[in-house]
Amino acid sequence: MKIRKELIAGYTRLLTMGRAVNAPDPMADLAQFDADIRSMHKRAYKEGNLDWLRLALDSLIANPRGRIGQFAGQQYPFDEAELQALFRRAYGMIWPDQPLSEPGDEADLDFVEMSAEDWDAFTGNAS
Repeated sequence: MKIRKELIAGYTRLLTMGRAVNAPDPMADLAQFDADIRSMHKRAYKEGNLDWLRLALDSLIANPRGRIGQFAGQQYPFDEAELQALFRRAYGMIWPDQPLSEPGDEADLDFVEMSAEDWDAFTGNAS
C-alpha cells in the first residue's frame, strides 16, 4: 500500500530533529526524546493521522532495512538500529496496548512522494 512519505517524515522529524538531538549523546538515554514523542503524538492526533503514523512506525520497526533511513533527519547521524530503537520507544509510549507486528507480518507500505492534495484524494479525504 502507498503512504505519503512527507506525511510520516513530518512527524518523525519532530524526533530526529527535535530537542533531544542537541544532547551530547542523544542515544545514551532515549528518555531524552519523550517530550518530542509527546509533541509528535499530539500533532498527529490533532491532524487526524494517528492511525497512519501507527501503521508507518509499525512497518518501519518490523522491516527497517533500506526504508527507515529515509526518516533519519539531518542533525544527528542516526543509523538504522538507532532509528528502530527510537521509533520503538515512540510506538510504546503512544500505543502501549498495541503490540508491534512481527517481522514479515507488518503492513507492506511503500513510502512515496505525493502532494497533500493527491494524498487526500488517495485516502478519500478530499474536500
